[in-house]
This record gives sequence, C-alpha cells and structure tokens, in this order.
Amino acid sequence: MNGIPEILQTRGKNYLLVFENIEKGYQGNRKDTSLVQGNDSTREPAQAPVEINPAVDAVNDGANPEIDAKLVGSGDETIGGRKFGTFNGVIRPTILTILGVMMYLREGWVVGNAGLGGAVLIILMCYFITGATALSLSSITTNIRLGAGGVFTLVTQSLGLEVGGSIGIPFYLAQGMSVAMYIYGFMEGWVHIFPNHSPLLVVIAVFAVVFALSYISTTLAFRVQIFVMIGVILALGSIFLGLYSAPVLQNPTFFGSFENANYWILFAVFFPASTGIMVGASMSGNLTDPRRSIPAGTMTAWGLSLLIYLVLAIWYSLVATPEELRGNLTIAIERAYWGPAVLIGILSSCFTAALSSFIASPRTLQSLGKQKILPFPEFFGKLHNDEPRNAILVTGGMVLIILLLGDLNAIAQIVTVFFLMTYFIVNFILLIEKKLNLISFRPTFRIPILVPFLGSLSCLTAIVVVSPLLGLTCVLLSITIYIYLDRRALEAPYETLNSGLFISIANWAARKIALDARANHLRSWKPDILYPVERTTQLQGYYRLLLSLARPQGSVQAIGVKTKKHSRLLRGLDNVIRDIRMDGIYASSAIIESPDFLSSLRTAVSVMKSPFFEPNILFSPVSDRTQEELQGMLEIAGENQLGVVFLARHPDTGLGRGRQMNIWIREQSPDWQLSFSMANIDLPLLLALMLIKNWDIRLRLITLVDDPAEIENARRYLQNLMALARIPKGYSIVADSANFRDYIDGDAPHADLNLFGLTNKIDKKAMEELVKETESTCLFVKDSGLESVLM
Repeated sequence: MNGIPEILQTRGKNYLLVFENIEKGYQGNRKDTSLVQGNDSTREPAQAPVEINPAVDAVNDGANPEIDAKLVGSGDETIGGRKFGTFNGVIRPTILTILGVMMYLREGWVVGNAGLGGAVLIILMCYFITGATALSLSSITTNIRLGAGGVFTLVTQSLGLEVGGSIGIPFYLAQGMSVAMYIYGFMEGWVHIFPNHSPLLVVIAVFAVVFALSYISTTLAFRVQIFVMIGVILALGSIFLGLYSAPVLQNPTFFGSFENANYWILFAVFFPASTGIMVGASMSGNLTDPRRSIPAGTMTAWGLSLLIYLVLAIWYSLVATPEELRGNLTIAIERAYWGPAVLIGILSSCFTAALSSFIASPRTLQSLGKQKILPFPEFFGKLHNDEPRNAILVTGGMVLIILLLGDLNAIAQIVTVFFLMTYFIVNFILLIEKKLNLISFRPTFRIPILVPFLGSLSCLTAIVVVSPLLGLTCVLLSITIYIYLDRRALEAPYETLNSGLFISIANWAARKIALDARANHLRSWKPDILYPVERTTQLQGYYRLLLSLARPQGSVQAIGVKTKKHSRLLRGLDNVIRDIRMDGIYASSAIIESPDFLSSLRTAVSVMKSPFFEPNILFSPVSDRTQEELQGMLEIAGENQLGVVFLARHPDTGLGRGRQMNIWIREQSPDWQLSFSMANIDLPLLLALMLIKNWDIRLRLITLVDDPAEIENARRYLQNLMALARIPKGYSIVADSANFRDYIDGDAPHADLNLFGLTNKIDKKAMEELVKETESTCLFVKDSGLESVLM
C-alpha cells in the first residue's frame, strides 16, 4: 500500500498505538518506536525513516473519531468516553457559568451602590483581569499539549509539579466554593417564588441533583445544559423587553453613594461573575482538540458575557432607582417583561453554573491525584467508566460542608482571592515565556507581552485591595503546599516536564554574569572546585574533604586525564560523581585523552571558563604530582584567576579527628591594616568557614613576628580580622615572636590540619617536610584575588 509499513495497514488497537508511539517518539527523544521498527528480536530493524503516506490522511479527515481524539489530544489519559467540540465543550459551559447568580441577584445591587459609571468601571476591571488571563491562557494552550486537568496541567507543564500543586489545590478549592455560591443563588431565586419553602432543604435538594448528574455522566450533564441555555435566553429576552413595559424609565445615576459597601467590596462581590473563563480549560481532557477549542471558545464566551453584563448594567440603571436596586435583590424579576421567565433564567443559570463547576472541579482533583500531588493518589486519580467518581464524591462532601457553613457574600470574597491567585500565575507564566523568548515557545495564538504584564499586575493589585488577609492566607497556603511537595521530590512523567523556564533563567543569569566585565562577585563567592585526576581512586580518597569544602552551595568538577597506557584507571568516575550529587553537591566530570597532564589541564581550565559553575579553586594532592607539575598548576591557576589548594596528607594520621585547624598568617608589619582583599588570608579563612560549618572544627590563627614589640599589633590585627570576618565563636589566637622553623619544631600547638600560604615558587620537598614536622596533614593555599572574607 504505497510504502506504508505493514503494521499501519491493520485496524483497531494496532492502528491507534502506531500513531501514539510515533507521537511519543518525537516528543520523547524518539524513545519507544518499537512498534514501527519492530520490537521482536527476529524482526529486522527498519532501514529508513517511516514515510507518512497521503493514504493515512483519512485518520485526520474524521474517518475514526476515536483515533482523531487521541492524535489531536494531549497524549495523556483522557477522562470521559465522548469528546466535545468548541461550542459544546467550551463556549456553552463557560458562558453559562459566567452568566450565573451575580447577573440576576447582585449586578443590580452593584449598580444601585456604585451608579452606572461605577458599575461599568467595576465590570470592566473584572473583565480586564479575566480577559488578560483568557488571552494568556489561550496563547499558552496553543503552545503545549494540554492534557486533563486544565489550569493545573498548564502550570505543571510550565513550572513543574510542585508549583502546579501549590496552585492547583487552591484552584480546586475555589472551583468547589463556586459550586456552593451558585447553589445559594438558586436558593434565593427559589425562595422568592416559594417563600414558605425551607432554604436549607432547597439547598440540599439542588446539591443532590447537581451531584447526581455529575456522578452519573458528563455527557448527561452537558445534555441538561442545552435545556438550561434555552431558559437563560428566554430570561435575557424578557429582561430586555422590560424596557418597553416599564412604567417609568429612570435617569441613570452615573456615580452612586456606595451606601452598602465601598468600591473594592463591590468589586470583590461581583468579581466571581467573570471567573468562569477556565471552565473550558478544566474540560481539556474531554475536548476533541483542546489546542484549538480552548482559545476560540474561551475568548468567544468572554466577549459575549462582557457585552451582556454591560447592557444589563444600563438596563438596571433605567428601570429602577438606586434605592430600589439596593433594597430589592430580585428587582430583575419585577421589572422584566414577563417575570416568570426571569425566575426560570435565575434557576437555570444558577443550576447550570453549579453543574459546570461541579463537572470541572473533580477533574482538577483527579489530575492532582493522578500526578501523586495528593495523599492516596490511587484513590483520587482512579476512573470508573471514564468518570472521576472518587473525586466527585470528595468534591461533593466538600461542597456540602461549605453549603452548611457559609453564605453567598463571604464565599464570593474567598473565591475572588483564590481565582485571582490562579490568574496571576497563568499571566506570569506567559510573561516569563515571552521574556525568555525560548525557541520552544511557538504559540499559534500570539499576544503582546504587555497583556500578561498588565494581567499579572492587576491580579496582584486586586488581591491586595480586596482582602490583604485573605490574599496572605492564600499565599501562605500555596507556599506550604509547595514546601511539602518539594520535600517529597516528585518525579514528573515526560508529558509534564516543565518547559525549561528555570533552566533558561539560569542561562540568562549566567550570560548576565559573563558579560558584566565590572563584576567581581565577591559577596556571591562559593567554592567551585576543579580536581584533575588520572585515577578514580584519587577522587574517592578525598571524597569527604571535598564534600566538606563544597557543601552546601559549591560544586566539584573532576577532569579525568586519560592516557592509552592507563585507559582503565578512570572507570567508575561517573559513579563517584553521581554519589556526590546524591549528597547534595553539584558535581560533573569530563575526560580528556592526552599524554601530557599540564596541557590537558590548561585546555580543561580554558574550556570551563564559560559554564555557570566556573571553577575558582584548583585542588590537587601534593603526592600525586611532581614538583614541575605543581609549579605548572600554580601558573595555570594564576593565568586563569583560580585559587589553589594543594593537600599534603600525613601518611599515618590522615585528616585526624577533624577537630582542630591551624591557619598560619604571615607577619603584616609595619602596616597592620585590614582590607577587602588580603593576600593569602581570604581563601584560607573562607575554607576554614566551610569546615567549621560542615565539620564543627575549631579554628586557631597563628602569626609569628620578628620584633616582640609587634606582638600586640599582631594580636589586635587577628582579633579585628576574626570580628570583621564574622568567624563563629570558639576560635583562638596565637601571636608570638619566634623563628618559624624553631617554632614548628618546638612550641607550635598541634592540630589535625595545618594551613599555610603558598608563594609563587613551589618547593615540594619543603611541603613534605612540614607534614613531618607538624605531624599532620597540611593544606597549601594561594588566593586568586577574587575572594574576600570580609564581604
């Protein structure tokens, strides 16, 4: 068949799996294309890439809707057996959620308090925030493969599971509270018709119906929305016709007196009216083509609902006085052409908004469970007949508790803050993506960077002015969730890996640092150790010391110098590096094949000047190198502004008990002045601080002077040095007048480690003699000039 692989000519599951694996192959570095090339050991591997034949286009022409959905969808597990298009899956549920309780029972109250101009301003502010978010959401969804879970999945794919969970959980709570808010609205309309009915019983009855429809089938719930939409259209028609039946048309009050509430309380109460824009995104797992349907459907619903709310604000200002609007929450029923139609609309709108939110919120919860964000992930993430029924049960319990404890206005403010937090994150994601200008960010729906910037700014401003306490509570909740998830070290599947934002931020920072010629970064200094080795055992031998010098923010980079004669000596180097990483230190390795050690080191140092973790300390044991090699290493370090640490190990004591360390400071007379850069003092003290932190080692500073009169100056210098360097208490100071050799042989206090400064001329024999004379391991250190212990 025109060169199509044999397996592509079969039907059913094989047909679907081939395309699924082709799709996954391109997304996952072409992993698992075994179904195309043959995973049987007897089958010959494919000799050429799979050719996509025009005959296969029948799949994309709707010949098999099931395959269509799988190809176009997310690649994740989908929810619900039937797939919905743009109108049924996005526009209808979104606009019916937006045109809910607030339109009938609170918009007139807002107009009565704020006046027509004030109400229009509130509506435009609400819709500016949701509009910017809808545009950002639309742009992002055209760039990623959005699976089930909607906004949670979007955040997860951009910023990782930890951030996704810290936002997804509050977003789920906001969705659940929205259900309760709409049920309260239904109750108010019902009690207006039947004042003798118990509000509590009405609430419970509506909840039971909404819960049952959501539990039985998403398809059934969406079919109910068709009839509900007819009721909403009838209500709006009756309201607008009320202009002709009204006895008197009022002169609109442009700005009201704000008698019942100030501007920002009105904003907080009304804002949930515009928050249904993410219902379509929450249904992403049930959409045939979420990448196309979510942008088109969301923006259509946003524009239509904005127009309706603005026209209704004008209508309210014309048919009633501000006093009537403030005192009568059901004024729309009385001033409509036919009041019962509005009652039907109120009940229909509130019911369908509650139903849409109840359909969406369990899917967010199911996605949270599926990605193991929540405890008992198998329970929350499980599907029954393609429906998240466990998540529906939990959501139902939460909604019922809120209904029994809350009230409409209080719930509205909480929902406002939670949604604003979610909207901020959506705008922020797009802002960062556009700012970093990643090659992977190629949305088919593009918007100016000003949109997410103003959207983020307006969300933060609204949170602060609506309720700083609620905003702080929401932020603390998200931070707590993030810390909890971060400690769990979640492993995201490849479908939900972040889009490289953090890596790109790090690259941007690295370029910024590299291009800033004026910066010396003294305050941000950390030990980034370069250790050239010829045997893996060399790295293993100083494993504990290297960890102690680098922890917690430093790094260890091993350069393996490989010769043909000793090609097997570097086996296992990667394993040691992996162990260092597991101990919490960034580590890397590279191997250079060369017969000459110094030329290999020079090449390695030159190449490694570009990474973010640019080495700043060259480390080497003295015993492993000749005097010529040590001298060459010192010169290479000087040329590249690296500090030097040469370690001469005592054959018997090794590192000893790791309890005491002597640092020998040369005499500074006649100028005993401290400065931000002190030759061969900064790096020794910085290394000592690392060992104090990681080994709890005690520090002793020793200075010998020729003139006894300088002893007091030396002691004062060392005391000031320790104070300005903020060395933890427990150190000691020794200042004496003596010959260095005589003092070493006689009165020098013993230590597990002795640290000496290096001159520009290496004397390996003298280093080894100091090891014998001090009966300890010695570190020989030379500053690079880019350290400062006083910063």
